[in-house]
Amino acid sequence: MPGTGKTQIIKGLLNDLCAKNPIYLQQIINFNFYTDANLLQMIMEQNLEKKAGKIFAPRGTNKLLYFVDDLNMPARDPYDTQNAIALLR
Repeated sequence: MPGTGKTQIIKGLLNDLCAKNPIYLQQIINFNFYTDANLLQMIMEQNLEKKAGKIFAPRGTNKLLYFVDDLNMPARDPYDTQNAIALLR
């Protein structure tokens, strides 16, 4: 259902949640044809810091919410998979 404002509704809800509860952080990830696993990992790690060992978490005691828009957009590789989506799994 293109053009119905789904993305804007979700962005509005996330903005309201983060404004009312400062413990929440948000990050919006827009997929496109050129999004691959390396780019996705780099984007997802922007608001994270290394805690102890192999543990990564948002700064301080915050909670981080990711919104992934246009999930089906990345190009398929020769094996007919989408490596960015495989990374999310």
